[in-house]
Amino acid sequence: MELTPSQKKTVRHQFDSFCRKVLREEARDYLRELARKAAYEVTFSELSEEQMERLYVLDKYPSETIHFDVQGYDVVINNEQLADALAALPDDKRDIVLLAYFLDMSDQEIADKLNLVRSTVQYRRASSLKEMKQRLEVVGDGGQNE
Repeated sequence: MELTPSQKKTVRHQFDSFCRKVLREEARDYLRELARKAAYEVTFSELSEEQMERLYVLDKYPSETIHFDVQGYDVVINNEQLADALAALPDDKRDIVLLAYFLDMSDQEIADKLNLVRSTVQYRRASSLKEMKQRLEVVGDGGQNE
């Protein structure tokens, strides 16, 4: 069936009208989406430095941690310099420091566990901390470690 010229004109106008409606609604959807983004999203340049620092995550890998076995407990150290300073201590002093500061045991609890006198535990802990402080200061100053 062939359309008359007037029918063709009507169909063309209907099609044009339909296309305009589709484009108008698409434009509305686009503007609505832009408004939603403007309300909830912020560009990186508008963020404060504090907010920028919260945007990253540091991955932690098992190979980057050092493990110490202390009286059946596994103590994990994430700081390499601290782990090196602890590793440089004799075993008995290292055990006391790890039990006191990483497992939150009192001097008396450590003394009971290691069959020592409490004052011995206190003395060894204090002397161990002095040794570690000296090692960490040497490393921190960029000097050679002993």
